[in-house]
Amino acid sequence: MAVPLAKHLGLKVIVSGNTSAKERTLALGADQYLDYHNENYWEKLADVDYVIDALGPNEFDHELSIIKQGGRLLSLRTGPNKRFAVAHHFSWAKQKLFSLAGAKFDKKAAEKNVEYHFIFVRSNGSQLKKITQIVEENNLIPTIDPTEFHIEDINDAFNLIASGKAKGKVVIKF
Repeated sequence: MAVPLAKHLGLKVIVSGNTSAKERTLALGADQYLDYHNENYWEKLADVDYVIDALGPNEFDHELSIIKQGGRLLSLRTGPNKRFAVAHHFSWAKQKLFSLAGAKFDKKAAEKNVEYHFIFVRSNGSQLKKITQIVEENNLIPTIDPTEFHIEDINDAFNLIASGKAKGKVVIKF
């Protein structure tokens, strides 16, 4: 869903992924698709304004290498930092803890003059209302993996997700 939402915001969207997701991702509106089996995004891209990290800390340096000064790295996986703790009004002790936990990432980002933000996806009424409006206005329909899973198949569903071969969201029927 990040692709159509980013397009709605007027952004040029470049995605790195596997071959099986290329056509689906381009159909959602991506402007460019890099197959990570054949191309390293950090060798192809430079001066990017925003990067959404869904890969985690092992890709942090590569992601930083393509962002222009003043850009932003938004991570779903690398880890929380002081900015995250302050934005969520955590106690002084938790702010210190998150400052320590995220210090390495904050330091690397600061050296490149890049803002590092950790995003913990949560339900928020106003955010969901805005996203719902965008989804409805653009008739966005999420891609769903065609495999049918039932509750007794839950381990198979998790294995499909873990394999990285799911062709969209995985649905488990109860």
